[in-house]
Amino acid sequence: LLPTGNVVDSFDGVDATCIDAGNPCVFVQASDMGVDGTILPDDIDVHPTLLTRLDSIRRQASVAMGISKDHDSTPGSIPKIAMVSPPTSYKLLSGETIQGDTVDLVVRALSVGQPHRAVPITVAMAVAAAANLKGSMAYRGVGRERVDGDGITLGHPSGKILVGAKFDGKGALTNATVFRTARRLMEGVVYWK
Repeated sequence: LLPTGNVVDSFDGVDATCIDAGNPCVFVQASDMGVDGTILPDDIDVHPTLLTRLDSIRRQASVAMGISKDHDSTPGSIPKIAMVSPPTSYKLLSGETIQGDTVDLVVRALSVGQPHRAVPITVAMAVAAAANLKGSMAYRGVGRERVDGDGITLGHPSGKILVGAKFDGKGALTNATVFRTARRLMEGVVYWK
C-alpha cells in the first residue's frame, strides 16, 4: 500500500502520498501546487508551470516507489498523479455546479501526462485507500462527515463518483470498491412489425 514506507514523502519541496492500490499513484494538495483544487482540465493544460511540476514530482515518486531506476526511465503511464483538495462547490465541464456539501474530496487527476476529464477508476480506488490513512494528502483534504456512509464521494471535472476501501484489524487494505451508477445512453421508439 505504501511503497516508500511513508505516509508522506517530499518531492520538489511538496508533500506527497505514494499509494499502490489499483494503480501506483501520487497525491498532492492542489494548494501546495499554487492552484485552486477546482481547476478544470483545459486550465491545467494552459497553466505555464503546473504540468511540468506535476511530472517532476511524479518521476521522483516513481524512483522512490521502486517503479523506475531514474527519472528518465519513468514510464508515462505510472505512477498516476492527482491533486486533491477539500470539498467545495465548483463548476463542471458541462457548466453545471456541484455543491461542496455533496462531495468529500475534490480530485484533479492526470493520466499519461494529460488532465483527465473525470477521474480514472484505478486512481479513484487509490484515493479511497489514501483517504483512510491518517496524515495522507487525501486524508488531510477529506471532510470528516462523509456524504455517503458507504464510502467517499469524489468530485471530479465531470461530476462525482462514490468509492470505498476496507481495511483489516491490522490496518492492511483488504479491498477497494467502485460504486457505479447507470446513465441513460439513448432514448427512442422502436417500431416492430
